[in-house]
Amino acid sequence: MRGGGVLWWALEEIRIQRAGRNARYTQVLLELAWNPGPGSDASLAAELLAVGVPKASQLWPPIGSVVLVAPGAGAHPGVQPAVDTVREQWPGAEVRVVDETVAALVGAGQDPEPAACVVVHLDAVHISVALVAGREVVASGLATGGARGLADVVIGHVREEHGLDLGLQTAWSAVVHGGAFAPSPTVPGPLSVHGSPITDDRPRPRQQAEITLSPTELRAVVAPAHQPVVDLVARVLRDAPPETARQATAGGLLLTGPHPPGAEDHLTERTGLPARRITEPRNGFEHPQVLRDGVARLLAENPPAPVVEDRAGRFRKVVEDWASSSVEDQDAYTPEELALLDALRLLPGRPKTGER
Repeated sequence: MRGGGVLWWALEEIRIQRAGRNARYTQVLLELAWNPGPGSDASLAAELLAVGVPKASQLWPPIGSVVLVAPGAGAHPGVQPAVDTVREQWPGAEVRVVDETVAALVGAGQDPEPAACVVVHLDAVHISVALVAGREVVASGLATGGARGLADVVIGHVREEHGLDLGLQTAWSAVVHGGAFAPSPTVPGPLSVHGSPITDDRPRPRQQAEITLSPTELRAVVAPAHQPVVDLVARVLRDAPPETARQATAGGLLLTGPHPPGAEDHLTERTGLPARRITEPRNGFEHPQVLRDGVARLLAENPPAPVVEDRAGRFRKVVEDWASSSVEDQDAYTPEELALLDALRLLPGRPKTGER
């Protein structure tokens, strides 16, 4: 998985976790966080399902439910290859594809849930804007950039105006805590940041310098990066049926993901719509929790009903067949079955079970 060795979540193109587990099957959640479109690798999620999940999920219980969360739901080019892989790997598993704005709406836990609203979900490298009514996407659009884009505009500004090279997390801290739209609840301003001085057009990483970024300076940098969101809000309202658009206007904007403090007020100023911001844990330094909460609620409301085989019986037969076969033909076994045989130390090159 690309970016898997980097700690900051905004570099990850796919996020995977177990969404739940019971005595009969495991539920897997995949968030397709990369931007769809020309040049994107549609096979990323499928490859992870084919290789990473069998290795990580151990042998018991089986994969019975796979939820794919993506911008644009089934229109995302990575979804169909992933669905095909699930059908091949786990024929009895139930597959669900959820638009990330619907997952965000449900995960926000609004009580009552608005009949219609415009969801603005900030993710790693994109922002999804969708008019959602009755948990159905009526009109939607996507802006590139996302959380990393906000950090990048700060990096570019500081390089140009102050001659310093900032790290990605430092720049993101400035977005979150710098008070561009509202004072930070945890870091008093003005914000001081450290970076490497740039000489001869190259940063000097062993040297460090400190500058102060005022809220006014940060607002002038970060505010223009929200213009694509303002444009998309106007577009989805224009593309929706008039009555639905009126309902969504009354429902307002729902900001999910790691939006910086005060972003809701800024977007209200620019769009004229009321806005609510759902705060993420640790101000967005962790994976967006709202999508996971949404999937958990959707699964609780409508539990999966996979066709789960008698794995214990099948695995007993696999071991018996392997022990009785004079030819060790590994091609006759599935990756999952080979993993079992390897765990039991029955594959060639491993000591037999009785020799441990």
